[in-house]
Parts: sequence; C-alpha cells; structure tokens
Amino acid sequence: MSDVTRIRYLAYGSNMWPRRIELRLGPCEVVGVASLEGYALRFHKRGGDGSGKCDAFHTASPVDSLYGVVYSLTRAQRDLLDDFEGPGYASRDVPVRTRSGMLTAYVYVARAGHVAAGLQPFSWYKSIVEAGARTHDLPARYIESIATVRASPDPDPDRDSHHLAMLDRDIIGAAYR
Repeated sequence: MSDVTRIRYLAYGSNMWPRRIELRLGPCEVVGVASLEGYALRFHKRGGDGSGKCDAFHTASPVDSLYGVVYSLTRAQRDLLDDFEGPGYASRDVPVRTRSGMLTAYVYVARAGHVAAGLQPFSWYKSIVEAGARTHDLPARYIESIATVRASPDPDPDRDSHHLAMLDRDIIGAAYR
C-alpha cells in the first residue's frame, strides 16, 4: 500500500460544519481548532447566488484573529474542494495556531474581483457558519460575532428550505445524542 499524503486545510466558513464538508468530500479527519493571526472573518465574497460568503480577510493586524477548524484531507478531497470553492477564491498556505502548537494549513482567500462591500449572507448560510463554530466550540465571543452578522432571506425558497431542513435535522439529532 502506498502512503497517502495528507493536506491540512483551515475551514472558517460553512465548511466548518461537519455535515456540509462531509456532503462535499466524504468523511474528513479533524485535526483541531485553530486561529490565524492577522486575518478577520468577513462575509463580503460574492457567491454564485449573489449573496455574501465568508472570506479570510487579511488585515495584517496582530489584534485580529480568524478561527476555524483544520481538516486533514487527501489530494482527491482537496481537488474536489477546489471545484466547490470555485474561481472566486485563491488558496494560500498560512501558519495557524492549534492547542498543540503551530502548523501550516492552506486557506481559501477571496480574490479581489469577487469582493463587494455591503453584501449580506443568506440567513441559512450564516446559520451553517454559526453551527460549525458551535460544533467545534470556537471562542464564545467569536461565535457571538458571527451571530450578530446581518443576513437576508434567500429569494429561492427551495434552496432556503433545503438548507434549513439539514440544519434542523442536525440540531434535533444532536439533542438526542
């Protein structure tokens, strides 16, 4: 058997939610919670649906930290995720801090031409990001900052109800575990 090279990926948006990333890539190994200094979470990346999606926005300020979850992916999973994330993001390797120390992971950063001021996420998208942050027990103040982001209703009722139903199933299921 050949040794499979694993790639560390820092998820900070909807991919933090285990159900979301596993629907896209299959089972994913969680390395742990991490922070990325000098970056802040923004919802200003224009999605294909016109709403605001998450961006790891580089501020270069040591007071800013973006939190997320590091996954260990196979090359095939990385390639699939690149397809899901699309051309609006570029990836870069960054140093992240975990409970066990520093490591390098890749992160998706919105390309300049795909960022717009004033965008809002759809309510279901913001809820998925928040659910991922809660699932991985990110810092309470960070979760609260996600919860206070203004969101708008999705004009596509089928897409909206689909995502909300997935969230409801996970929340209800978690209550009985």
